[in-house]
Amino acid sequence: MEDAFFKSAFSDVRMVEFLIRSQVPEWADRIDYSSLQRLSGEFVDDELRHRYADRVWRGRSLDAGTVYMLVLEFQGRPERHMALRTTVYSGLAVQELIRHDKELASGTRHLAVASLVLHHGDRKWNAPTRLRDLFHDSAPDTYQVVSRRPPDAPPPTPLDLPQMLLGLAGLSRAQDLRAELRVLLRVVRGCEDEDFDRFLTGTVKALLRSKGMSSEELEEATTMQTVVTAFERSLDEIRQEGRKQGIRQGREQGRASVLRELAARKFGAAVAQELEKLLGRTPDRDRVARATEALLDCDAAEDFLAKVREA
Repeated sequence: MEDAFFKSAFSDVRMVEFLIRSQVPEWADRIDYSSLQRLSGEFVDDELRHRYADRVWRGRSLDAGTVYMLVLEFQGRPERHMALRTTVYSGLAVQELIRHDKELASGTRHLAVASLVLHHGDRKWNAPTRLRDLFHDSAPDTYQVVSRRPPDAPPPTPLDLPQMLLGLAGLSRAQDLRAELRVLLRVVRGCEDEDFDRFLTGTVKALLRSKGMSSEELEEATTMQTVVTAFERSLDEIRQEGRKQGIRQGREQGRASVLRELAARKFGAAVAQELEKLLGRTPDRDRVARATEALLDCDAAEDFLAKVREA
């Protein structure tokens, strides 16, 4: 009965204005009270659980540069974890606003939030009014940023492993990954923990797999040492294959160069330039062969280029 009464009483814009002016005086002369709008107090969190605040109001500043949100809770007796409840309601309400307001999401418009617990009971309110007062040696309304280790950092120790993993995930070049894996191996050895070594082996294998740098030998690795060995071996194989491919490409480019010279002699420089465009920077061996046959068979430049295009 009382809850319904208070919800009704604080459904009026004028009543909310009086409340703001008396209890949140820092907002009093900044809000455009004609913009006050009552929002639904029902929220759905990321796990699809429904949460219900008693009353939620939104307004904007006179210059329209700030959105104000006021969360109201009606309470007949002290509740120790009320600071946690109001924080959850405020957070869900803000998430809902940000979803639909691009300026709030980007930070170009400011946001101010206040929570008021309207206590109508006889017992004196003795519960913490700040979230941090509910916790020991911590401030849950703040967070600390942990970043990659800087390039000029001293040699790492096991305490640096979390940051080392952040750095490893950000690498894309195989050579950089190999160097960092070697350093990681030395640090893991310093832990002298076989179980941890196996755990990290699986983690690193999954990371390399996500980067498309896995191999059959790497998948069979069971320790960080075998991961590093398999990764380095696969890089060597890739390098050797790259050299072979480069040699093959060089041969094809040489054949294509000779073909262009012959085409220039037979049909002129303009045809040779067009042939170069058609063959591309890395000419295919079969296409060069078909173009060579066309050069021998055709007497007209138009016929020759047509056959090259068909090839």
